[in-house]
Amino acid sequence: MPDRPRILVATGPIDATADLVIDELNRRRVPLARIDVGAFPDSVTLSARLGTSGWIGEIDNGSRALRLEELRAVYWRRPSAYAAETAAPGPVREFASREARAGMGGVLYALPDVTWMNHPHAITACTKPAQLAAFARAGLLVPDTWIGNEPKDHGAFCAEGSAVSKTLGPIAYDGPDGYRVLFTGRVPHEHFGDVRAQATANHLQREIADKVAEYRVAAVGERLFISEAHTASPYLDIRALDPESVTYKPGTLPDSVQEAIRTVTREFGLLFAAWDLLRDAEGTVWALELNPAGQWAFTPDSDEIMRAIADHLEEAASQ
Repeated sequence: MPDRPRILVATGPIDATADLVIDELNRRRVPLARIDVGAFPDSVTLSARLGTSGWIGEIDNGSRALRLEELRAVYWRRPSAYAAETAAPGPVREFASREARAGMGGVLYALPDVTWMNHPHAITACTKPAQLAAFARAGLLVPDTWIGNEPKDHGAFCAEGSAVSKTLGPIAYDGPDGYRVLFTGRVPHEHFGDVRAQATANHLQREIADKVAEYRVAAVGERLFISEAHTASPYLDIRALDPESVTYKPGTLPDSVQEAIRTVTREFGLLFAAWDLLRDAEGTVWALELNPAGQWAFTPDSDEIMRAIADHLEEAASQ
């Protein structure tokens, strides 16, 4: 194994999940560089020159540097947004941010022979509508779903049976009254067909009311780590519950569901995906979503997941 880092861990300053993988790679004495690439150009520097075989040069955060031509694996977790705070606020900063993203991202994406977990392009392509369609093609059951902004159709969907509203993107955002989290919520009758639906894309699904268990599946390459969650508390969104009220244990899923999970994960070009599924009282398994940068440290198999991720990165770095 080379002494200089051939693994880039791209994430922000606080990431407990990435810390676990970094600690494991350090135990194995696998050199790596943890760099928040989104901090470019404020506290990270990039110097790249085009050669006959591609880009050569260096990324440096002041305490750790990585040679571009030696990079063999990227563990892309949750780097910061390109803020370009050293530029003047307003249009100048917006321009600087776009250029920073195009420069750092463009150079990294152009490097040959690099294993990505996961490539940002693959993450971007993994939208909720694309996920749900891929689930259905692979034979997974998906709750009846409607996406749109037509109030009449919004009302008609809700009138067919209990409907829940979900976000299409991250559930957290900074609003005018501070930080907010939008958990899954049941659509009340007075909101059926509300004209305010025209303001954005609404994501509605038929409620699975008789759920008895939820699953978090970590797919690492072809390996699946299945955890089953139970709670005695009534809920619509298990994420909104007190974590102390939820218990996790190793779980199992039908072979057909497991193979579909592998198929969809491969289809999106992902080496890692955190899946959410549930089982109803009749034993039917429903696929809800996948997250290319989802959490797994709370599951019973967290140590095995950590080692599986480290295995992929170490193997790529040794090439």
